[in-house]
Amino acid sequence: MKILRYLSIFLLAGFLFTGTTSCFAQSTTVSPSPDVDGYVWMKSTDPEKKAFLFGAGTAIALEYQMRTKRTEEPSKFIKGWIEVFDNMSWAEMASKLDTYYESNPDKESRLVFDVLWHEVIKPNLKN
Repeated sequence: MKILRYLSIFLLAGFLFTGTTSCFAQSTTVSPSPDVDGYVWMKSTDPEKKAFLFGAGTAIALEYQMRTKRTEEPSKFIKGWIEVFDNMSWAEMASKLDTYYESNPDKESRLVFDVLWHEVIKPNLKN
């Protein structure tokens, strides 16, 4: 029980510190969308891409742990992320997104989470 509490605090602290340091490095983009789409993704540096995925992964892991602790069912997206990306590095995840946007330059407006769900997670779910 104590380990889960410490793990949750550690993950939250990591998420907060990652978010605060990366916000200073951001510059204004041409994209009017506040969400991360292909245009923003392809203009981002490799460390920014990994930081984005790390932050999202941390929030998703925390959500998964909190829901399972309360015997609530996590969403399909949350369960799929945990299942599909379990043994995948941040670099591999970023590479999959890079490959998608390079292969589909006409779909730059598609959001990163939409691509992750429809092109990576959903096709690789076991159930």
